[in-house]
Amino acid sequence: MDTVSITTESLLQIAQTFPSTPHILAELGLLLKNPDVELEDVALQLKRDPTLAARLIRLANSAAFAQTEPVASIETAVTLAGFQEVHRLVGIAMLDQFGDKGLTAYGITSRRLRENALFTALLMEELAKPADEDPRTAYTIGLLRSIGKVGLDRLAKDHAPGERYAKLAEPVGLAEWERSIFGFTNNEAASMIMKAWRFPHETVKAISEHYAPAGRHLPLTHLLNLAANMADKIGYGLPGETGYWLETEEVYRKAGVKLRDAKPFIDRAHFAFDRLLRTNF
Repeated sequence: MDTVSITTESLLQIAQTFPSTPHILAELGLLLKNPDVELEDVALQLKRDPTLAARLIRLANSAAFAQTEPVASIETAVTLAGFQEVHRLVGIAMLDQFGDKGLTAYGITSRRLRENALFTALLMEELAKPADEDPRTAYTIGLLRSIGKVGLDRLAKDHAPGERYAKLAEPVGLAEWERSIFGFTNNEAASMIMKAWRFPHETVKAISEHYAPAGRHLPLTHLLNLAANMADKIGYGLPGETGYWLETEEVYRKAGVKLRDAKPFIDRAHFAFDRLLRTNF
C-alpha cells in the first residue's frame, strides 16, 4: 500500500478531536499529590466530562461495589471507590475511548491495546514506589505510552479506511516500519500530541525516549522501558517492540529499581490488573 502523507498539522488536528480524558487524568494526578485534597476538588475535575462521570457512577452501582442503596452522585462514587481507584478508573475510561476499535494499521486488537496499556501503567505505578517517583505520574505515562500509535492509526484510517498496511515482520523494529509508512514514529507523534496538550516535560520525555533509554538521565524513561519489557515478557506486548526492551544493569540502576526487590511490586501490579480486567474489560 502507499505511504500516508502525514504532517505535524494533520496530526495535531486529529489530537484536537480526542476526548478530554487525558487532561482530566493529568489534572487529577496533580490534585492527588496533595494529601489534603478535598473531595469537592476531585469531583469537580471528573464533572468536566459528563460521560466519564456517568461511567463512574454506573461502576459504583455495579456488583463490584455491592451497594445496597443506589449511588446517584459523583461525590458518592468517589467516596466509595477511593481516590487511588478513581484515578485508575479514569485511566481505564480513557483506554475505552482511544482503544475501542483497536489499531487497524498496526493489526492490534482493541483488547490487546488496552491490556498492554493497563498492565504497563500498573507496573509503572507499583515500580515508582521503590524508585521514589510519583506513582500517579508513572501510571499516566504507562497509559499514554501508545497515544502516538492512536494518532497515526486514525490518520491512516482517514487515508485508507478499513485497510491494514504492509505487515510488520520481525526483526524489523516498529519505529523503522512506522517511518517507512507514516514518515513519523509513534514516539515522535506522542511527543507532538502531548506537548500540544501541555503535559509536563518529564511525561513527554519519558514516552518519546523510552525505546532508546541508554545514555538518558530521566529515571522515568528507564522505568517505562523496564515496565514495557515486563509486560512483553508476561504476554501483553505489542508487535515490533521486543527489540527495544533492554535487560541491562544500567536500566535498573537508572530507573531506581533493584531487580531483587521488584517481585512484590510486580505481583501487586498483576493482582490489580487481573481484578480490573475482570470488572472493566
